[in-house]
Amino acid sequence: MDEKRCLDCALLHNLSSELSNDEKKLIQYRFYVNRLCFESGWSKNRITRELGVSKHFVIKWTQSPDQDVTVDLRGWPKGHRRKWVDQTEQRIASIYKELIEAPSEFFAGATAVSHRWSQQHSDSPPPLRTIGQIMKDLNLSEQKKKGRLKGAAQYLRYPEKTVYGGYLGDRVMEADFIERRYLKGSGTPLHFVGFSAKKAPKLRYFKRIEALTADHFIQICDHFFDQFETPDVLKMDNASTFIGSLSGKRTLSRTMIYLLSRKVIPVLSVPRRPFTQASIEGNNSVFSRYFWKRRTFENVAEVDRQLEWFNASSLRYTDYKRPNETDPKETFVPRVYFLRQVRESETAPGQGFIGVANEEVLLPAFWINFFVLAEWNLKTQRLTVFIEQDQKLNKLSEIKFSINNTTQKKLKQGGALLSCI
Repeated sequence: MDEKRCLDCALLHNLSSELSNDEKKLIQYRFYVNRLCFESGWSKNRITRELGVSKHFVIKWTQSPDQDVTVDLRGWPKGHRRKWVDQTEQRIASIYKELIEAPSEFFAGATAVSHRWSQQHSDSPPPLRTIGQIMKDLNLSEQKKKGRLKGAAQYLRYPEKTVYGGYLGDRVMEADFIERRYLKGSGTPLHFVGFSAKKAPKLRYFKRIEALTADHFIQICDHFFDQFETPDVLKMDNASTFIGSLSGKRTLSRTMIYLLSRKVIPVLSVPRRPFTQASIEGNNSVFSRYFWKRRTFENVAEVDRQLEWFNASSLRYTDYKRPNETDPKETFVPRVYFLRQVRESETAPGQGFIGVANEEVLLPAFWINFFVLAEWNLKTQRLTVFIEQDQKLNKLSEIKFSINNTTQKKLKQGGALLSCI
């Protein structure tokens, strides 16, 4: 009995050591199942339980002690795919080559191949998973580096559901400036702005601008809104172009006033927390990896020309379709939102605070480090601070928050620009 137990242990050890990697060979499984049954005397139930295989598999390969476990029962020739013929591989390889060699194309993964297949051929393309596997087998796919995935800080109540769940508006987009770039041999910086929508219809778009000013940003917004769509909400970071004065209290920036005049709600992300702009930050990375670092440019005109190619390729890749026009926003209420993280106040020890329009808004200390959403209603001129709990907003505080007198004068001089305020 001891010898038999030792033999069983040895067989399991060999199975574990030889089959613990990704290449768990089917024939070796068959061999061990057969030996455990006829040489070690294990029951079929024990083999199923100990090896973690199906009962059907065990019954199939314990027919006799001299059973041929090397027989190929797949029903199609070895080295060939079960369903997809060689022509499919050739077509995928051909489309991949077209995408790689075309100067106006920037994407050549399974999704891009599938889109090109649908454009060129009447039959439907294979599933994306199949295309990806064939490309991998043909050494056509890039190996992605594995990294740590970081999500929104849900445990600190970041209001992800509120921002993208329809509370602020049905269509949410993000905008951001891309880190300045330089042409080789030139000391003059090039500036770019990117737009993105992470929910369907997905969209990413980039444009070069002359300077990081409100005038240039407003100009590109006009171009973007007219060419694509006007969102309900535009998320931005806290750059002075977007947020305005770095000292004046309770002011509205020119960018905010412009967006509100277009009935777009401005949302300012959490300072120094890039993940609160995850969609646009990811798209900026796409700009860097697939456009700027992969191409060479002789001059600015060449940058602009290839950037239009890149935008067109991105639209094809995301399969963007402009949504149907909605009814005018007759019930539009002018508001500005601030995503903030509560910090400990230096001016009021023992209390938390958030900075909104250069004002310190105090909150109870037990909310320190949590994320909150501050709503500045410009119609009532009140500021309400919310925290998201169980995917719902709970009010923490509400205070009077009057618009700065200087800004009030600018609004009056603007006539009907913001008559709703």
